Amino acid sequence: MATQPIKYEYKATKYFKTTVHYSLVSENLKPQLSSKLNISESRYFAKSKPLFWCQERIQNKWFKPNLTGLFPTNRENVYWGCRGRYQHIILFVFKDNQECLTVYYFENYFTRNLEPLIKNL
Repeated sequence: MATQPIKYEYKATKYFKTTVHYSLVSENLKPQLSSKLNISESRYFAKSKPLFWCQERIQNKWFKPNLTGLFPTNRENVYWGCRGRYQHIILFVFKDNQECLTVYYFENYFTRNLEPLIKNL
């Protein structure tokens, strides 16, 4: 079974036509993600066809390349992505009409069977 995920709570701070900026609300001892995230709609240039893209803000600049694409799951408002080459799985859970974002970061764990992970959230 997977290790316990690192949980991050984000709040929407800026809204644009196809992009929302999120700022970290909860402080964590293990900072695997930056304190600001940019979630933008996909323009379908990538062959993988994610619905959204996630980008981190590092040293006052939006870091390229993107952190991950967000792919749909069987549950509404829950998306998955991965960091590295299928090394760390990341689950994104949107709440309150995308006002709040909870990110579950599974370090050094990857699986295609997401149902047990989503069920335990």
